[in-house]
Amino acid sequence: MPIQQIHADIEQFFNAYCLAYNQQDSQGVARLFAAPSGIAQHGQYTHFANPDTTAKNMHELCQWYAKQGFLQANFKINHLFLQGTQHAIADIAWQIERKQQAPWLFHTTYNLIKTSQGWLILLCTAYEESFT
Repeated sequence: MPIQQIHADIEQFFNAYCLAYNQQDSQGVARLFAAPSGIAQHGQYTHFANPDTTAKNMHELCQWYAKQGFLQANFKINHLFLQGTQHAIADIAWQIERKQQAPWLFHTTYNLIKTSQGWLILLCTAYEESFT
């Protein structure tokens, strides 16, 4: 598979991921994670052993976003590191628009794996979180 096609597939993956968040579709977000998978943030690691634990976490996250005045998410792929044709690391800059508040700006890196279901997240690491 040509490198340009892999880049396009991964960008399409993140468009679907962002759309699921914008629709507050926690099940849709959860389906984009491998099982097992996890998230690292604030010096802690949360392990998602199976699809149910991932779905529960994403449901809670979408509820938290709603309480924070979530309007919509936007992203930009800063860096994409291909590791063969079935693995990649993507560094994403996120901007979360919120009601009557400044946007929330942060970065996340994603370790991705290509499966029979398409690209999935193995690990995401959120960093440089700040409110402006």
